[in-house]
Amino acid sequence: MSGIIDDRRARLTRYVPWLARDYFFNQGPSTALVVLLVAFLALQGATAAGPSMSAMPESLLERVLRQLVSTMVFLGTFFATNGIIANDRKLGFYKFLFAKPVAPTTYYASTFAVYGGGLLVVSFVLLGLWAVVVRPMFPPAFVPVIVTMFVAYGGIGFLLSAAWRFDWISLVTVLLVANVSWNMWGERDGPLFWLLHVLPPVHHADRVYDLLLSPRPPVPWGSIAWLGGYGLACFLLGLVVIRRRPLGTS
Repeated sequence: MSGIIDDRRARLTRYVPWLARDYFFNQGPSTALVVLLVAFLALQGATAAGPSMSAMPESLLERVLRQLVSTMVFLGTFFATNGIIANDRKLGFYKFLFAKPVAPTTYYASTFAVYGGGLLVVSFVLLGLWAVVVRPMFPPAFVPVIVTMFVAYGGIGFLLSAAWRFDWISLVTVLLVANVSWNMWGERDGPLFWLLHVLPPVHHADRVYDLLLSPRPPVPWGSIAWLGGYGLACFLLGLVVIRRRPLGTS
């Protein structure tokens, strides 16, 4: 039995470089290019009627960087989880992936982790470009913020991709509905307020992103726990769906 387990681990280890290659040839460049375009437009707008980039106050640049990080995390998570499981089902790739004794749950969990690590690498590359082109800046909360929000949004995308083939549009829809619902009814009492807790706690995202500003506000542990816990619960539920739903189901 231990020999079989070791063989599966060895096979999975051999998959990881290919997973990383797939990310850095596909989702990584897509994320970087879109974020660079957004950054260019944001900086153009900030300098159009104000000081030059070199003369911008630190507080203004921090706010631009905060907005860019939130855009990068959303787009990066969207690209990373789009079709992460659904595409293999839809295109029949699972027949080749699991012809060898590798557990689907382990494989897709590893894919999720590798893609999350890939997003961190892309984030550091873009932050390095920011340091060269704009100004050297490294908020202490940079990594924790990205990890928290990737788990929060990525867990939802992972579950939706495990559940059905229309994962990308359903992820956008779920987050949009959650944003609108929390804005409209988040301050109300009664059953409707508690029903909102079924939706992603996206109203806590701003508190997490504010950690990129200085002076840094108190760490919103409750928001981090709620966002991260919700995403982690969705991720684990996605693994359950993979185990119980045949991969050949469209």
